[in-house]
Amino acid sequence: MIVLTKAEQTAVKWLEKRGVRVAEPATLLTYRLSVRAGRRSPDAFGAVFALNAVLFAGLLGFGLLRLLPGVDGDDLPDGGYIFFVVAATLLTTWLHVRAGDRRAAAWLGDRRPHRPPPSGRDVLNGWYLTSLLVTFGGGAALAVTMAAGGSLWAVFWLGLLALGAVVDAVILTGILRRPVLAEDEDEGSLAVDVVTRLHDVHLLMPSAFAVPVLADLVFGDLPGAPWLIGYVVLAVATHVAGWFAQARRLPALPADGHYGEG
Repeated sequence: MIVLTKAEQTAVKWLEKRGVRVAEPATLLTYRLSVRAGRRSPDAFGAVFALNAVLFAGLLGFGLLRLLPGVDGDDLPDGGYIFFVVAATLLTTWLHVRAGDRRAAAWLGDRRPHRPPPSGRDVLNGWYLTSLLVTFGGGAALAVTMAAGGSLWAVFWLGLLALGAVVDAVILTGILRRPVLAEDEDEGSLAVDVVTRLHDVHLLMPSAFAVPVLADLVFGDLPGAPWLIGYVVLAVATHVAGWFAQARRLPALPADGHYGEG
């Protein structure tokens, strides 16, 4: 009887959801898939602690901005705290995924295939790219326009958008620059590498940095409210379209690939 570790069990469940059944997953796939199925990598605990300490300090600093001369309570975005929560959640998840991939890379050593990763166009669909541009580019344009009209709220919102842009840039850069992690000539691990890279795009969550504006629209009296509502709707709509378009890009895992034993 094969006794599986918790990491192996989660890797098996990940494979089962994609039509592959194994009794014991390959070591390489265990490292990579367990962190994508909810397991936490011990290798990431230090980085996660440091990240959350920095973001918590940023959260406290954001709250203290209301003590600055000339800053009223209404000048701070009501949804500002949500930005820090979303940033912590996405980056924590990403750090665990990255730690699992790094352990897989170390285990592979020289057996890793010498082939370049796919291009950005092959990884990121147009709708997802549009959602990123709408959320951060469109949001920045609105914020600058409002700030030019004397809105201090827009200045702080622009800073929060910059935080969200950095978060998604870190994740997207990691996805695009990650080397191919598979055993050479192994169709199973090569296919898993393609699927995980495409699926990791869902970690970007651009519209999650647009939706917090609704808190200020509900509880505040912002100038340009119709423009902000349209901005949120467009950011969410393009993100949803990108999510479904990305899901359709995921190929099926080949039945004859090697994924483990049994």
